[in-house]
Amino acid sequence: MSFFFDSLEKKIAQSGTILPFTLKILILFPLFSIFILTFEIYAAANSRSLRVIDSSTEPITLHPHRSFDQYSDVIISQVYEGLIDYDSDGRLVPRLAVRWEKLSPTRYRFWLRKGVRFHNGEPFDARAVRFSVERQIHRMPPAANSVVFDPDLRAEIIDPYTVDLVTGRPDARLPSTLPMFLMILPPKYLTDVGDDGLEHHPIGTGPYRYRDRKRGHWIRLTANPDYWQPDLPHIKDVTFLFVPRNQQFDALMQGKSDLVTKLRGTDCLHVMTGPNTRVTKRHEAVALWISLKNTDGPFADRRVRQAVGYAINREHLIEYVDKGSSASVSIPSNSIEYGYNPDLRPYPFDLDRARRLLSDAGYPQGFTVRALVSEDTADMVRAIQAQLKMVGVEMDLTIVPWEKFLRLISDTKILPEQTTPAWDMTAWITANPTLHAFFMPMALFYSKSPYAIVSDPLFDRTYLSYVTEENPELRQEFLNDLQARAFSEAYGIYIAQRVQIYGLHWDLRIENSPTGMLTGRTLAEAYWMDKPKSLWDERSQAKRNPR
Repeated sequence: MSFFFDSLEKKIAQSGTILPFTLKILILFPLFSIFILTFEIYAAANSRSLRVIDSSTEPITLHPHRSFDQYSDVIISQVYEGLIDYDSDGRLVPRLAVRWEKLSPTRYRFWLRKGVRFHNGEPFDARAVRFSVERQIHRMPPAANSVVFDPDLRAEIIDPYTVDLVTGRPDARLPSTLPMFLMILPPKYLTDVGDDGLEHHPIGTGPYRYRDRKRGHWIRLTANPDYWQPDLPHIKDVTFLFVPRNQQFDALMQGKSDLVTKLRGTDCLHVMTGPNTRVTKRHEAVALWISLKNTDGPFADRRVRQAVGYAINREHLIEYVDKGSSASVSIPSNSIEYGYNPDLRPYPFDLDRARRLLSDAGYPQGFTVRALVSEDTADMVRAIQAQLKMVGVEMDLTIVPWEKFLRLISDTKILPEQTTPAWDMTAWITANPTLHAFFMPMALFYSKSPYAIVSDPLFDRTYLSYVTEENPELRQEFLNDLQARAFSEAYGIYIAQRVQIYGLHWDLRIENSPTGMLTGRTLAEAYWMDKPKSLWDERSQAKRNPR
């Protein structure tokens, strides 16, 4: 600004014009006022708080080593950070590491960002990385998400800001598992307060600091003033609200929320035509499926599992239940994931074939099965329930919120008095934070996954062959085989790749992440538009001043 004033003074002097002091003030004051007003508008826009509805229930945990579910990880990723991250185009980019290099099939080197501190002032360095890796891989009980890492993973310090991640054997999952599943923790703080202390008051290096919570209602975060990227986050205060699924639309339309990240397709038109709301859509690594237990009961027979696949009219579900906000899938992986097998096609809708398979398997009159259903899939599953009735398959539904769903499937899927999972079917929607095609089949069908109700030694061997194969072409062959196995054995009913729909305030600008999750990077880069320039204001003015 001073440069502008000096330039103006020089031009006046060169013209030979002598201006009185008061006239100079009259010229310069409006310009200075415009500068101040612009700054104030920007500051006001970005000091506005943000109210987010991402889930109907509060997260299971705020501890990175206790989490292996998307809703917990969303809030964890606001407070904690990994070495690298995915950007809005699905590319790996630096985070706490400024760069990295693969030195060998079993060694990655990371050069760390200097000058970063945890929220409590503790310094971030190579020791923090080594501490976090050792704590995650070797802790007892094992970290919930350790299943995505080599059991021999370790960190070797090269110097205070250089560290190597070393595996006991090649690991094809690296580095895609690092952005969400290897968060860096503060060594001294965690040693002092323990796991429960970290759970109660999380401390990371992320763009937001934990502030407080009201159990069952909300969690509040506030911007980290010492964040290593000084222009972020744009929005100072963020509140995650936990609102029942059937009340989220009303909360947005009534101005009680600024962002709903999982808007129903049936609500899109209402939001798009609202006076101060809009919709954004993006195909993301999010899918809906139903897993089928193969260890006993009707689904132990592959013909029965295939039969229910043929009994599903996917086009009908996508058009009438999701209102076109999804695309049919043939396997748990989907088209935007690296390594996806495009040669597999969904089972066609064929009721006659479904009935023949059921009859051949000894179920001409059908049967009844128990289904555990996540609340956010309820509309789709009820439609599937009606379709399966046409071939005599009755679904006894237990519909629960996400937090209870995960607790039931992971904590009680193996009951003390029995050796098989308690549920014949599990239905859920989840995101893929790795953006790689191995992740969903692994989470659903690998026997060591906490969410698997399937047991298949050949599937397990194929998965491990993929993980440890060095040759890229052979590795892709194993991954294709893995997806083909899930398809041919019909370990699930694969319904749809979702279009992630955000319902939001006109003035809010935010990008949908390709992972399908509201990550720390995504939220840190969100911002409020200046009210006078917003579409919301234009619509409101039009309604107040009709032509």
